[in-house]
Amino acid sequence: MTNWACFYEKSNYNDAENLYNNLNKASKAYGLKIAEPEWIEMNNKSSAHDWTDTADDYFGENKNDYDFAVFLLGRNDRIYTDLKIHSLCTNGYVSQVVKARSMQKKGVMSVCSKILLQINAKLGGISYKTIQDKSIKDTKLMVVGVDSSHIKGMGTGVAMVATINDSFTNFFNKETIIKEENNKEQLQYCVSSFIDKAIEVYNKENNETPKGIIIYRQGVSLQQKEFLKNEISRIDFSCKNKNILYYYVLVNTKTTFKFFEKNHNEFSNPESGLLVIDGVTNKNFFEFYIQPQEVTQGSATPTCFHVAYGNMNFPEFIAKFTYDLCHIYSNWQGTVRVPNVIKAAEKLSKMTAKYTSKELNENLEKGQAYL
Repeated sequence: MTNWACFYEKSNYNDAENLYNNLNKASKAYGLKIAEPEWIEMNNKSSAHDWTDTADDYFGENKNDYDFAVFLLGRNDRIYTDLKIHSLCTNGYVSQVVKARSMQKKGVMSVCSKILLQINAKLGGISYKTIQDKSIKDTKLMVVGVDSSHIKGMGTGVAMVATINDSFTNFFNKETIIKEENNKEQLQYCVSSFIDKAIEVYNKENNETPKGIIIYRQGVSLQQKEFLKNEISRIDFSCKNKNILYYYVLVNTKTTFKFFEKNHNEFSNPESGLLVIDGVTNKNFFEFYIQPQEVTQGSATPTCFHVAYGNMNFPEFIAKFTYDLCHIYSNWQGTVRVPNVIKAAEKLSKMTAKYTSKELNENLEKGQAYL
């Protein structure tokens, strides 16, 4: 991390210095090196417009001198939203927003460690990866995550993420905003068209086409399966033309099932890694439950994975592989309830719905700048 800029308000001078010093200390544990940033001091009463104008001077069009920007904010208001729109949508550069008050609390080293891992992921660094056996590497898989959110007054934002390396840690991303009047037709088309583009990007990165694609789809229930038929037919046609096998998996985290371990007369949450593949699953479909996360409070809710379509025919492989992907989400030190591609798509979807309401800049189509 050698070429970056830190924007801060004059009143947060000490917090900015504290941030840099603690990032430096935290970096030693990860084997990272951090150079001193270009310091850019803002007036205490600078407006959101002042911040984006100043950022334009450093990160405007055709100004690629810096790898990323850190914005240290003393106020948590409209400035955050405007800066995210400016970096993710308008100008397309990597940014990290930090609250100044987090530099004044106990445990600042823990905060800076998390910030460091987040910046590392945004710049393309790998925090975690699965160690796959040779058979998986030879399969040349591309994994896709799809999630959607309603954007107030605009329609639906569909976030799509696809892996483009064999450790499933580098991503091609796209956010498509669909207006209400075009909702049904475009929703059915955008995922298949994204997968076609993702295959092209994968090919450029690896000089070969993936042999298999696993698509994890969140936000569509089993009851809405009929709605997906047009989407699936396009994906099926495209994959068969390219001689690619695929699985299309519906992901549901809002299940009603709970599973417990019994020891004598005491019940407890299962340990991380529980797999339920028969007994309570639907006999007419291929589905399974996984509880990837460790739960210490309350009762654990497993995630249901329903393999809705596809011709890959690897029933033993898909459950273990899905569980592995729950360990390598860059923004969390531990397991999450869904594969990393779904979690990344969820993050992009929520960022768009809550803050930017715009599609991701093409400069950021690769990587994870939206974390």
